[in-house]
Amino acid sequence: MSVYTSVSSAELKPFLLHYNIGELVHFEGITAGMENTNYFLNTTQGRYVLTLYEAYSAEELPFFLGLMQHLSAHQVETITPVIDKQGQLLNQLCGKPAAIIERLTGAALTQSEVTLEHCRLMGDALARFHLAGESYAPFRPNERNADLSTSLTTPLLAALTPQDQQLLQQALDDQQTIDWAVLPSGITHSDLFCDNSLFDRVDNKLVLSGIIDLYFSCHDAYIYDLAVVANDWCFGSHQGIACLDEARWMTLLSAYNKVRTLQPSEKDAWTAMLRTSALRFWMLRLNNTLNPREGEMVLLKDPNEFKDKLTACLRDQEKIKQALLAL
Repeated sequence: MSVYTSVSSAELKPFLLHYNIGELVHFEGITAGMENTNYFLNTTQGRYVLTLYEAYSAEELPFFLGLMQHLSAHQVETITPVIDKQGQLLNQLCGKPAAIIERLTGAALTQSEVTLEHCRLMGDALARFHLAGESYAPFRPNERNADLSTSLTTPLLAALTPQDQQLLQQALDDQQTIDWAVLPSGITHSDLFCDNSLFDRVDNKLVLSGIIDLYFSCHDAYIYDLAVVANDWCFGSHQGIACLDEARWMTLLSAYNKVRTLQPSEKDAWTAMLRTSALRFWMLRLNNTLNPREGEMVLLKDPNEFKDKLTACLRDQEKIKQALLAL
C-alpha cells in the first residue's frame, strides 16, 4: 500500500460525489504494503480506505471486489467495498481504477506482537475463508508462479553471492519434486502477512476485525496459503538465528484443522510449502529491490528476511515433520 499516484483534494472531492458517504474531512497516504496506492479517507459519515489500482486493469478487479463481498456475506471477517450511487464497485480517479473500501477497526500486527491467540484466531478464519471461497464462481490462476520463471531468476542469480546462488538453485531444484495436482485447492489469500490483518479488543477480548489486502487472491493449494501465514506469523529467533516457533505454527494448524480437516497429502507437503513460500517472497523482494517502482512513498522490504527463513526451513525440515505428527 505504497503511494505511487498522488491525489489532491481538488481531484478527490468530485470523485466522492459518486458515493453516498458524505463530504471529505481528511485524507492521507498509507505507506505499508507494496502494490497499490492507498489513502485513509475520513468523511462526514465515516472512515474509509481509498484505493487506486496500479497493477490491475478495470477488467481484472471485479474478481477481487466481488470476492470481498462474497466472503463478507459468508461471515468471514474481511473488508467490504462501498457501492456507489449507480450500484458500481469501481470508478476511476487520476486515470487509475479506484474503489472505496469500508475501514475496519483495530490495528495491524507486527511480528513481535504475535501471540498464540492471534495464531488461533487466524487459523480459524483462514479455514473459513477457504471453505467460503468454494462457492465463489470466478476463477483466477496464481500469477506468482511466474516469480520462479527463468526470465526472473536468471538475472537475480547473477546479482547474488556464490553462497546465495547455491541456496537459490537448491530451492529452485526442490520445486521440481512437488506434485501440486494432489493438493486440495481453491481460493487463497496468498499474501496473509501480519500487516494484512486487523485485530481489536471487544470487552477486553481479542477479536479479528478482518483480513485485508486481498489483491493476490487466486486459486492455489490451501496448504500453501497456510505456509505463507506460518512463515510470517510463526517465526522467531534463537541466539540470533531465524527459526520457526513450533508452538505458534502448531496452534495455527490445529485451529485451521478444527474447521477444515487437513488431508494426508497436505501434511506430507507441509515442509515443501514452507520452503516454497519463503523462496517466492525472497525472489519477489529481491526483484523489487533491484528493479524498484517509482512512487511518492514507496516501501521496500528486506529480501534477506526470507532468505534466512528459507535457510531455516531447509535446516529444520526433519524437526518440522516430526512435530506435525502430533496434529
